[in-house]
Parts: sequence; C-alpha cells; structure tokens
Amino acid sequence: MWIGAVGAVAGLLIPALTGLGRGALIGAGLFVVGLVAGVLQRRRWFARRAVAAGKAAFAVTLEPPHETRQRLARGHALWLLVGISVTAALGVVAGPAAGLGVLGCGVGLQLSVLLLARWERREEKLLWARTDDGRLLGRRGTVGEFVTTGPSAGNVKAVVHG
Repeated sequence: MWIGAVGAVAGLLIPALTGLGRGALIGAGLFVVGLVAGVLQRRRWFARRAVAAGKAAFAVTLEPPHETRQRLARGHALWLLVGISVTAALGVVAGPAAGLGVLGCGVGLQLSVLLLARWERREEKLLWARTDDGRLLGRRGTVGEFVTTGPSAGNVKAVVHG
C-alpha cells in the first residue's frame, strides 16, 4: 500500500509525460481495478487456508501475524525497495496512474484482511501460521499452513523471534 502511495505522490509532484489530468483519471480507474483484484485474489487465498486449517495441537509452535509480517518484510526488503523505485519512476511517465493502481491493490489486500478478521470473530476461531514446517537452513520463504485456536489464545506471547 505504501509503495503505491509513494508512486502516486511522485506522479503528483513531478510533471508527467501524460499530464496530470489524464494520469489521475487513468489512476482512478486503475485504483478501482487494483482494489477489486486485491480483494478477490487474497480473499480466495485466505478462504482456502481457513477451510483447510485444522485445530492446533498443544505442542505446535505458532507465529503471531505481526511476526509473520516482520519476517516477510525483512526477507523481501530488496523487492520492496525495487517496487518503490519502479513505481516512483512510473510516476514521472504516467503521472499518479501507476501509483494509484498499486495503492488500489494494497487497499484491496487490507480489505481482505479485515474480512478475515470478521470471519475469525464470527467463527470464534483465530487463524495462525505454523512455523515448524517449511524450514530450510533456519529460514522460511513462504507462509506455512494455517491452524486454528480458540479466541482466548489471542494474547499469547510470541515464541519464535527473527
């Protein structure tokens, strides 16, 4: 989401080849398309994982969502930097259009996470990513399968760090 915001601001601050008016109009359309694509794509991904999630065993190691986000951000820092650079550079060519499209995808992903949180409250289950699978030399590149716990497990302290 922040990558798109940086690209949109760069497109607004620097005169683009397409002009501000046309770039903003195209960007508004791309924002809506990105929003719908982000919601639909991640919603299906979360729904498949939620349906396949089993109850967590007592001895399983779970990773809180903020730990997962931090781990993935550290692991993909170079790609995030490249994304910001490319989107800001596209702001010079296409105005805020590219940035607004990426921003729409980010907002769509956030919306799908909010829908997942509503599902957790409705079902009275919390979804967790397993950390004891998919390890390669102490690092994981993907999110493991999901497991569920009851709502009282929401205040559990993180077991796995870094």
